[in-house]
Amino acid sequence: MTLSFLLLTLHLCPSCESQWGFWAHRQIHRQAVYLMPAPVAEFFRAHVQELIDHSIDADNRRRIDPTEAPQHYIDLDRYGSYPFDDLPRNYDDALKKFGYERLKENGLVPWRIAAFADSLIIVFREQNREKIIYFASNLGHYVADANVPLHATENYDGQLTGQKGIHARWESLYPQKFMLPRENAYLQNGSIFIIDDPTQEAFKWSLESFLLSQQVLEIDKQIQSELSQEDLYEPPSENSSKSRKEFSQMYYEKLKEKLNQMVENRFELSVVRVASIWYSAWLKANEPNLSNLLNK
Repeated sequence: MTLSFLLLTLHLCPSCESQWGFWAHRQIHRQAVYLMPAPVAEFFRAHVQELIDHSIDADNRRRIDPTEAPQHYIDLDRYGSYPFDDLPRNYDDALKKFGYERLKENGLVPWRIAAFADSLIIVFREQNREKIIYFASNLGHYVADANVPLHATENYDGQLTGQKGIHARWESLYPQKFMLPRENAYLQNGSIFIIDDPTQEAFKWSLESFLLSQQVLEIDKQIQSELSQEDLYEPPSENSSKSRKEFSQMYYEKLKEKLNQMVENRFELSVVRVASIWYSAWLKANEPNLSNLLNK
């Protein structure tokens, strides 16, 4: 994969103020639209700005809807050990085994993806322009969330291991330092694929994210142990009112080296997977002709 994008600035806990960077969600949707194949590409490109604008609706709902936050993550390690076979992938089976309150507490993103994929199929069949945009833009948001490593673990911000702030360092500060100049690039090697079972596919993404989350935490711990306090943090500014220490450029250079394109690769996978789930829903809806919706 080629380095193409800026990524991710979500702080995951339900009560946290910061969320995925709005820029990043918009970029994922913009890139995904231009991966869509003919003939459905015409509809998506005609409505690309709406899909971009609504890519952040799910995060905006978190501010007013207390049921929204659990839809963005799943703390897999609250269900035992990898690959977490104690957690049924089928929602009804999981609900019967653990109950809704526990599922909600631990996160629901794979099932949210499956539900919105099913809804997108229905509105494609109905050829309802507004609802297609609504379900596609929200579905894309949840797919992108599932591909974030620290969205798949209880230790989402290193708060359990003395590594608080790793979420922002990985998702926000790293991209700002190393990826922003490439923000106008397009994915060159993204091949979309057919998703037959969105639930199983979403769990696959979350399992990948979990394994990567352990790598992220280990890399961060290793870097902090290698650097002296003087090298780990920026020297305090005389004019700064911040009491929180800022990690140094040396820390981020080491993070870049050790992550070895992880951030860039997860972003590119998010783009491909968003486009794939949109396209798969259109195919399952029996490939409706959407040409009459282009100018509405």
